[in-house]
Amino acid sequence: MLKFCPNLHFMYRELPFLDRFAAARADGFAAVEMTFPYDVPAPTIRDAADSAGVAIVEFNSPAGPIVTGVRRGLAAVPGHEAEYLDQILQGIAYARAFDCRLLLTLAGVVLAEADRPTAQRTFVSNLKIAAALCGEAGITLLIETNNLRDNPNYFLRRLDEVREVMALVGSPHLRAIFDFYHVQINEGDVSRRFAESLDLIAHIQLANPPDRNEPGAGELDFDHVFRLIAASGYAGWVGLEYFPKAGDTGASLGWMRERGFLPPKGAAL
Repeated sequence: MLKFCPNLHFMYRELPFLDRFAAARADGFAAVEMTFPYDVPAPTIRDAADSAGVAIVEFNSPAGPIVTGVRRGLAAVPGHEAEYLDQILQGIAYARAFDCRLLLTLAGVVLAEADRPTAQRTFVSNLKIAAALCGEAGITLLIETNNLRDNPNYFLRRLDEVREVMALVGSPHLRAIFDFYHVQINEGDVSRRFAESLDLIAHIQLANPPDRNEPGAGELDFDHVFRLIAASGYAGWVGLEYFPKAGDTGASLGWMRERGFLPPKGAAL
């Protein structure tokens, strides 16, 4: 059976942040993920998760300044190495407080193609340090591609680039996220891309293009995707990083209950 966890910065946004943990548990989830939780003290978040009875399984390290409305990271941005190290250390501190083993780091934006070689050297150098620090803390550092429609000029665009960077870093503590939403937009052919990337993957995320909504509200056949994941032997969590189409998270979960991924509404947990 696939294991799903909602991202609490995409879902349950109709509720105050700390109330989302209990709401996720009430809907039948045993775990959650997040993006940037740093505006709330880590012990406060851990208390909310523990009170609700959910584990925190993945979240992002800090990602620097907001660029066109989105935090896109500093890991591949030359001249920000000291700031990036501070961000990783803060992410590790939160991960320890949460007893969370997966920490995503964002590469950042590279505006000119001519700047990519320098950005890659910076990225690899930063990741070697960050992955070593994460490894000492029992944490796996994650990288991922981001689609260029939502994230113009993002450094990591394709899975072959992820593979190249991971080979250059050469750390067992560095793995990848496979996000069906980003991969479909940037590369398409997600079935083949997923099969070819299994050796890289430590976490999966999904949403349905074109509008980043739930399965059933977009262009991907998620019954096929779920069969693909199940047949692959992947045993980790599948993060739901989608915006509920109608704005109501509970109303967006029908696809899960119909397929037996969640218990019926109101069932005893």
